[in-house]
Amino acid sequence: MAEMVYLIGLPKSGQSPIDIEDKAVRPHRFPSLNLSGHWLRDGDATLINTGKTAKICLSGDRIPSSIKGGPLFTDEYEFQEVHFHWGKENCCGSEHTINSTWFSMEAHAVHWNRRYGTIEESKKHKDGLCVLAFLFLATDTNSSWSNPQLEILTDNLRYIIEAGSEKKVPANCLKWMQHCLKVPSYYTYSGSLTTPPYTECVVWIVIPQPIRISPNQIDDFRKLRNGEDQQILANARKVQTLRGRRIFLAVNTI
Repeated sequence: MAEMVYLIGLPKSGQSPIDIEDKAVRPHRFPSLNLSGHWLRDGDATLINTGKTAKICLSGDRIPSSIKGGPLFTDEYEFQEVHFHWGKENCCGSEHTINSTWFSMEAHAVHWNRRYGTIEESKKHKDGLCVLAFLFLATDTNSSWSNPQLEILTDNLRYIIEAGSEKKVPANCLKWMQHCLKVPSYYTYSGSLTTPPYTECVVWIVIPQPIRISPNQIDDFRKLRNGEDQQILANARKVQTLRGRRIFLAVNTI
């Protein structure tokens, strides 16, 4: 447990997102990272326009989805939601960057540490949340191709254009998250929420290999409207200063 405190300790200012630069990255061998229950066909899934982003929540008669292992060690984190970030242009819509390279979109799968009992209590601790970050990269604008695993979401965005609206979607709508099981490595570091109040309570796991997505599918996110009935054209926070934090590259652990 002493090693865990060492890895997740934060300086006074440890904000997210960050640019993940090679010079700041250290290889490290962690225990295997295990995800459970995220893409089951049981229970219900709801796609919601929060007025700031598109969010997916799981509910109903299903095993609670969770993540453990890797930089989380023996703690188990329970799934809370997935939400998305994008920009006005497909060349710069992600929040995290890698060696100053932008991606088209980013999804955050938010989990809270069961050791603290509730998500509200978890936010009071520096290891209270684990956010699994997925990067998306748009294909050629001339292509008619779209990612079929994402269509289960993007085809339903037209039903939640207005802020506060929601739509039931198939329970296994997070099947695209299986992408993280196929990659050889991931980055992990200690940081914050990327939305107010920017609490520094997050163990970040960033999957560097992007998921392909079509420009039309990203455009469907930009059609969503906020509480002032304006299109949500961008909702990504700018990159923050690393301030001496360490970034670890977990190799051959998934």
